[in-house]
Amino acid sequence: MIADSVPWREELLKVAAALERRSEMTRWTTRTGFLVERDLLVGMFTIRRLIESAKTSSFLPRERVSLGMHPLKDRVPGIYDRWSYWEYYDMESKRQTELTVHELITLFIHSFVLEFYPSSEHGPAMIWVVSDRDRHKWLYSIPFEPLVGLFRRVGHEDVIYFEGGWDETATRLSQHDYVEAGLAQYDPYPFADTTATREQIVAAFPPLLRQVER
Repeated sequence: MIADSVPWREELLKVAAALERRSEMTRWTTRTGFLVERDLLVGMFTIRRLIESAKTSSFLPRERVSLGMHPLKDRVPGIYDRWSYWEYYDMESKRQTELTVHELITLFIHSFVLEFYPSSEHGPAMIWVVSDRDRHKWLYSIPFEPLVGLFRRVGHEDVIYFEGGWDETATRLSQHDYVEAGLAQYDPYPFADTTATREQIVAAFPPLLRQVER
């Protein structure tokens, strides 16, 4: 468990800044590739530990992130085929799907393929990833921007409301939850200014109401 979330969040913000900076580069070295891989995995692991340590909003694991999905063409790639993954998936055929933050973290931490390329004339910097569990079905693609945004969002997150027992049934709300529910405004970002009453909070977040009724 994480005792103090502040150092972890600060590092997550540094990771976000580094990923954003490297995603805008047009030429990468082998060292750059390693640093991107390291930062992606460290960032995902950090978010997982913050969630497991009850240092984030209760809603964070269920938030959804959009990804592209490329179907398997023929044979399922083996352990040594990951370096030529594009031969096994239809890179020209893509449909959009969504994963929860929890699913996204699992996807990266248990990745079978984790590859990425910088910005070019073909488009923005892109990440291709699939877990060992899903490699027989499809490959995912996602730009750097939404992942950088997720890392920054969690890095800036501040749990400002807590209700319930000291277990998984507790409800934790962050300033992001308040703003998205219309109960606060960033003043300035990432800080939120709110005068919401408990009745307004319960009405905006039904899980709190269920907590009261138990």
